Amino acid sequence: MRYKDKTTTLGIRMAVWLSAFLFVTGCSSGKRYNLTAEPNYSLGTMWFDAPVDTSAQVDVFYIAPTCIWDWKDQDGKTYYHMDVDNPKQRGRVDGSIRLAHALFGKYCRFYSPYYRQVTMQSWTVAPEETERRYAVAHEDVVRAFDYYMTHCNAGRPFILAGHSQGAKAVIELLKHSLTPQQHENMVAAYAFGYTVSRQELEKYPLLRPARDSLDCGVLICYNSVSSPGAVSPLFGENAVCINPLSWRTDTAYAPTGRHIGAVFFDGKGGMDTLRHRIGVRIDKNTRTLIVDGLDDDAYYIPSIGELFPKGNYHVQELNLYFLNMQQNIAQRIAAFRSE
Repeated sequence: MRYKDKTTTLGIRMAVWLSAFLFVTGCSSGKRYNLTAEPNYSLGTMWFDAPVDTSAQVDVFYIAPTCIWDWKDQDGKTYYHMDVDNPKQRGRVDGSIRLAHALFGKYCRFYSPYYRQVTMQSWTVAPEETERRYAVAHEDVVRAFDYYMTHCNAGRPFILAGHSQGAKAVIELLKHSLTPQQHENMVAAYAFGYTVSRQELEKYPLLRPARDSLDCGVLICYNSVSSPGAVSPLFGENAVCINPLSWRTDTAYAPTGRHIGAVFFDGKGGMDTLRHRIGVRIDKNTRTLIVDGLDDDAYYIPSIGELFPKGNYHVQELNLYFLNMQQNIAQRIAAFRSE
């Protein structure tokens, strides 16, 4: 069933327009960066090359996570954004997009743009500087989404989805870009591995946290750790979390029997379903998933340890609940179509 509240359509429209104005004017100021040419989304090469299932009645617009590091060109200029025409940089992004395609492509037509995402180091600078850099990336995302809606969507229901930086993009689209009419046609928004504050929930009417496994037009968001001490410093004010094993928002423990299975890929097209199961609960104070049954050392990535300390499963947010999430995608689509 679709989430409803007492906000009028006119009120939502005015809030969206005002938020979009403030976002654009706020991001237009600040320093300039070395940038490659902005993507032209009328070109097929600016989209991940995924086979289109024309029988699917629902789309997914997916935004990739941070996969690029600061880099220099032949003149020694430093760049803080992806070069979407660089094959090596695309190669770093494609693995994450393939994972998302495997997750959503079973039920959806899959659309994923290349965009000038900010680099990994951009998340370690002052928050104001991160936002200035991210504004460039988000301008690309907005243009890609507008192109998708105008030329590709054809009125079909759609899902918004993204991981990490891509999840931020999903949240920003909900805050500043979606019209009420578009939102009415949105099955759900899956924002894996990012944060939403209580202040954002109060300010932006389209940020509507999911309450169960079937509500539509809502935001599905969570972060995963083995203990509260492993929460990323980026996500200290998070207020939104749902347990993907039980689809509850309270602190009740979802035992291993609720875990259908995790899926990992070997980078060569092979897929392996994780044999052991995990249990999950929501920590009341951090609004974060506490996961048991995993070896922290096996999932720790030292190169991003400053952002995601040992015990933080940020990189694996799609993998760990892959089969539960795939089941839920089908459930929400069915619920949306039955309205």
